[in-house]
Amino acid sequence: MTLAEERALSGCPAAASAVTGQRWRKPQITFALDRMGRRGVLVTGEPGVGRTWLARVVAALSGLEVRWVVATETSRSIPFGALTALLPPDLTELHPITVLAALRRGLGPRTLLVVDDAHLLDEASATTVLALASGFPRLLVTAQLTGPVPDAVLALAKDGFLDLLILRPFGREDAAGALAQGLGGPIAPATAELLWRWSRGNARALTDLVQHGMAHGSFDQLDGVWTWRGDTAVPPTGAQPVSGLSAAGVEALCALVLAEPVSVDALARVVSPEGFAEVEERGLVTGTAGTARLAHPMLAAAAAPHLTPLRRRRLADRLLAADVARPHLLLDSAVTDPDVLVAAARTVALERPELAVQLAERALPADPGPHAALVLADAHAELGAVAAAWRAHRVASQRVRDDEDRLAVLLAQASLTIWCDRSPSKAVELLEEAHLPMRFAADVESAAAVAVLFSARPAEALRRAEKVLAADPPPTAWGRATLVSAAALVMADRPHDAAEAMARLTASADVSPYYQGLARSVASLLRPDPDAPDLALLREAHLAQTTGRGAFRSEAAATLAVTEAAAGLPGSHEPDDVAVLPALRTWVAAAGRAARGEPSSELYLAAAREAADVGSVRCTVYYLAAAAEHGAAAEAVRALGDRELEAPETRARAAGIRARASRSGPDLLAAARAHREAGLRAEAEKFESPADGRTFGLTRRELEVVRHAATGMTDRAIAETLVVSVRTVESHLAAAYRKLAISSRQGLAGLFAQPG
Repeated sequence: MTLAEERALSGCPAAASAVTGQRWRKPQITFALDRMGRRGVLVTGEPGVGRTWLARVVAALSGLEVRWVVATETSRSIPFGALTALLPPDLTELHPITVLAALRRGLGPRTLLVVDDAHLLDEASATTVLALASGFPRLLVTAQLTGPVPDAVLALAKDGFLDLLILRPFGREDAAGALAQGLGGPIAPATAELLWRWSRGNARALTDLVQHGMAHGSFDQLDGVWTWRGDTAVPPTGAQPVSGLSAAGVEALCALVLAEPVSVDALARVVSPEGFAEVEERGLVTGTAGTARLAHPMLAAAAAPHLTPLRRRRLADRLLAADVARPHLLLDSAVTDPDVLVAAARTVALERPELAVQLAERALPADPGPHAALVLADAHAELGAVAAAWRAHRVASQRVRDDEDRLAVLLAQASLTIWCDRSPSKAVELLEEAHLPMRFAADVESAAAVAVLFSARPAEALRRAEKVLAADPPPTAWGRATLVSAAALVMADRPHDAAEAMARLTASADVSPYYQGLARSVASLLRPDPDAPDLALLREAHLAQTTGRGAFRSEAAATLAVTEAAAGLPGSHEPDDVAVLPALRTWVAAAGRAARGEPSSELYLAAAREAADVGSVRCTVYYLAAAAEHGAAAEAVRALGDRELEAPETRARAAGIRARASRSGPDLLAAARAHREAGLRAEAEKFESPADGRTFGLTRRELEVVRHAATGMTDRAIAETLVVSVRTVESHLAAAYRKLAISSRQGLAGLFAQPG
């Protein structure tokens, strides 16, 4: 549905926000309708908040005959200009008394008078509306009460003639709900947060952003979820240009747009005191502790027409001279030093890869070595532009001057092989076959350890990392090896050692933010999820991993596929060869079988064996817990053995495996308690029952089926009671029999039949 269609269906005027719905303004609508016939209402709020939209909704729901008055800048210059449409054509004397009398004669007892944008009324019209309010209860006025406003309009609320209704911008949750309602589908949580942060909940700004994103292809439905795929800088929209600022004020605002957040001292060295004071007085700037920034993100879009190329160049040079470290300013400045441009590109390659591409391309002609081309390749890889990344790498390989350059090109080639070609094993071979001086051995081996880690071989990766760390490596190699060590120790179920490695990594000033962030992400993969997975969040996470490096694309795809299978949806994504967690394909296959009611325990056991073979204790226990849940508890207990486990969630899952095997009530309750203490609330519920503390690992639907079956009901009777097919009942019973290690209804009676 287009925005125009949405407006037509919802009754929204073209000037109002198409993404606001009655549901999200219900308290305000109810308030206004309640006041009709008693005192009337004055609706106020910042520009774009939806005053006119609310007035139209209230008018439509009132059931009254509606008469509209719309004040404009043009009508403001004409006495009674806004009220002319309400006056009889034979009224020749426009005196306040005669105009008021004519209005009272023309407004019947079932009439609602709406005066929109009353702050633009001429003084005569404003005075007349004030006089009318004292005796006409069905009056709905909208007005902006900041800036120049007629005294009579201010008196409407200040002196109690009308009840004041302040319409505020949407909060985060309401903005997301209104967007979803207006767009006709769910919106990705991160996208909703992004749009709210840009718009601050202003309805008009939200609509402008949505329209801009749709027009430019950066806002679209993916897997049924509305998602923003474009640049995360505030986009230009249809925002009105900043009006009324002097030349000095415009200069100050433009400098702030280019450099925010910026210190007040630095800004004062770039713009005039008068200009800075003007933007402060207009409320366009905010800040604390000596730092200034725009009062609203959309001001950047409003100032865009004033940022001409010449002004950008002049301000960029001034700001850089004032020691304002902003890499993007280099694009508008006169700086041509390739070392400066390459260094700046590296600092923004992860967060703003599109800016890194621009900086690297600017540095490329002046750089005799490979470094500008290498950072260009890295930025293209981050953007997911595989062909462009390899083209830049070929340029870099043609500019090699010495062994240091050869090392840099080799490491970049290995990185592109992992993230662009999705072949970490091939990257390991490439690094092992390299012929470089021994002084580079730690760099090469640490890079190989990263590749092995992302080949889902944590034990081997840990051995390689420990070998590097034992040889007092240089800082970059140390950072890679420590990253691998922290991640592999998590999967080896050594949380204390992993935490120490993570602390060393985080505390080091020599390790790039990329490696620090990567290590935290790996550790979070195995962190317990206290709630049931949310499909919208999982789809958004998978979408985020399908562009750029996609370090955890396989994990995101596998988790999404498993959750979709559990919801009865077809899985549309598969893991690839880049993965930290082992046996993802087997896990997905097992979950698919389980969701279809087919035997799945053998596949879960196979996944556990794969994980054990590569040294991932955490994954081994996870897969064994799934096998136990699906009917192979005895086999899972044997595979688990008596190994010592450290992490609370791993110990909880081991307790659950043993409880499912024993089927003892106390064991099941103890397992539930262990899961809750470990933060695994959703898993804990599988071991408890509101009635008697027992579910034996069955799903909710399986419990419903077996409890009916335990009373002697036939499959058909159960199907009719639960409104499902007989085949579905048979599948659930078969799954329950496997989990409970029984083969007939007689076995169910002792476990689930109700006493008495």
